[in-house]
Amino acid sequence: MTTFSGPPSSAIRNKPISPELHDVLNTAGISAGIEHIEITSGGQDALGEGHRRTGSTRHDRGRAADLKLVVEGHTLAFSDHAAHPQLLAFVTAAAAAGASGIGAGVTYMGPETIHVGFGVSVNDHNKLTWGAQGRAANAPAWLRSAAAAGWNGSAPAVEASPEQLAAGRYVVIARSGLKLRGGPGTHFDSSVTLPCNQQLNVIDTGTRFRDWACVDLQNDGKSDGYVFASFLAPV
Repeated sequence: MTTFSGPPSSAIRNKPISPELHDVLNTAGISAGIEHIEITSGGQDALGEGHRRTGSTRHDRGRAADLKLVVEGHTLAFSDHAAHPQLLAFVTAAAAAGASGIGAGVTYMGPETIHVGFGVSVNDHNKLTWGAQGRAANAPAWLRSAAAAGWNGSAPAVEASPEQLAAGRYVVIARSGLKLRGGPGTHFDSSVTLPCNQQLNVIDTGTRFRDWACVDLQNDGKSDGYVFASFLAPV
């Protein structure tokens, strides 16, 4: 299940997104295993219908949104050269579900916010990605590839799970830390948050809990709990 919040009432584009866009985002969120979608900028008055508007017409009547993707309490991030696997999966799934305008870039809206929506009007069905300065030429390569995979139907079925980790030494890459849980799931309690850059041993991912890694913090080969595997990187 994917939950939604926003847009904030203080935003210029503070109107709800359209039902059509909500369906696209919900489908992509479920497909990519996104727990929460935070809409930072939503719909706006169409030309001639009001004055609370800015920028392009893509956001008119809620046909586009600027948003952040949250998993395990962490906002997925990207650079201009690479993106979190679940963010890539979300872009591909959104494109496959009907999104035709997708933008992202560190100097465009920062390293956590992406634009997903449709054309500049209801009659615009062109498929386009862009990056800094709103230019297609500045779209990150990972964004172009992920969107094209969805539009072309060339990608395999999107899995919400990351690649299964091999046993070995890893480091926490979640900027605000990673929750250590008593079992493989968010319904298990967490009393410890591992800081970013902490190293640990993955001792078992197994086939039972593909999203989760059983970890050893004491280097004694015994389990200390489970963490969400997407926020680990090999040392």
